[in-house]
Amino acid sequence: MKIIYFLIILLSSLQSYSIYAVQQHPLARLWGVDDTEVPKILEIERNLISIYKILRPILDQYDFISSFGGTNINIFKNHIVIYTVNYSKVDDLLALPQITPHEAFLYFDEANNSMSQINSNFGQIEDQALSIRPKNVFIYTDMKLNNNVLYFLYRDIDNTEFIDATKPFNPIIRYARNSNASQNIKRSRYDVDSRNLKVKVLGGDGLYNDAACSVGFWAINRFIPDKFYIITSGHCFVSFSDVSYLPWGSRTPASYIGPIDVDMKYPIDFGLVSLDGEEVIPTFSIRNDDDDQYKELIVIYDTPVSTVGGHICKSGYKTHLSCGYVFGLNGIYVDETGNGDTNLIITNMHGSGGDSGGAVFSFGSPQNLHSVVGHGIILGGGPGFASAHSLDSIFDELEKIFNIHLKLYLEDSGGS
Repeated sequence: MKIIYFLIILLSSLQSYSIYAVQQHPLARLWGVDDTEVPKILEIERNLISIYKILRPILDQYDFISSFGGTNINIFKNHIVIYTVNYSKVDDLLALPQITPHEAFLYFDEANNSMSQINSNFGQIEDQALSIRPKNVFIYTDMKLNNNVLYFLYRDIDNTEFIDATKPFNPIIRYARNSNASQNIKRSRYDVDSRNLKVKVLGGDGLYNDAACSVGFWAINRFIPDKFYIITSGHCFVSFSDVSYLPWGSRTPASYIGPIDVDMKYPIDFGLVSLDGEEVIPTFSIRNDDDDQYKELIVIYDTPVSTVGGHICKSGYKTHLSCGYVFGLNGIYVDETGNGDTNLIITNMHGSGGDSGGAVFSFGSPQNLHSVVGHGIILGGGPGFASAHSLDSIFDELEKIFNIHLKLYLEDSGGS
């Protein structure tokens, strides 16, 4: 009888463990659901994004830009919030043949600021930033807040002149929380090909160049397919010495990767490391070693982020993988020198020093929860706030300034 009782307890424990085990996917944790619910919610998000792409250029037109104040998707209510200043224009919008089929997915919420006013204020704030050169501040439009935001990284830096100059444009002012950086020092799998003792380097892995940063994505030259590069942040390069692979949880560089080919900080902060080390194998994967079921995520293609309110994730050396939501798409960062980076993706992902350059992505397929879509690389941020540069802006800059033509390295080597 005691044996039977013991077996019942054991089976109950195993059942509880199995329930816990299906809550391992990053989106399940972000959304507070079981893994089994992720495909359904991801399909809802995809549908809302497709409608958002139809709606957004219409709302930017002259007829509507003064009547509406932006949009934000809400996957839990399965609708797109349209912030509304002038309700008399709602019927005009719904009457459009492009919009009528999607009326059930639209929710109109009262707002104070139209997009024309928000855009005008943003331009005025940007002009003040160029003139005054504030220090360590992000400037962006938050659609959900229906306003522009000034996000200061440090309270002890005096930006009074800039704050006073922007008061007529009524931005929301926020300060970063004190950072208690994650002390998770779980060591990553040391991905060695046992046949020839080569090391696989994944997106989110560490890079070392007299300081720690993160791998974004591997890319190949469009005209020289066997020429490989790592895309990361330009400010990662402390010196012009070579760059090495730094495993998660380690402070000791493990393998030589190669030299720095491109080092750019403004207006887009990115760098290229050319593969030269014979021990390193390029991959089209992103590291997520903290999850037993989703240790390696496969990049299937790349595309720009288009939707405020959609999920977004990153993988980096310091804080590993985290997910959040897109807050804005027009961010500016003015650093301690008064110089700025532009066209930033603004999110509430968690990050810390050492994550810079890390891979930014989203999950693209409800049918395959290991597959992801590449979006960009981490610039910086802090607890509950992270900014990123888009891959398309990096590729464009490489072509215009350096005449280097790249595409992502993917499984079929077909790029994007």
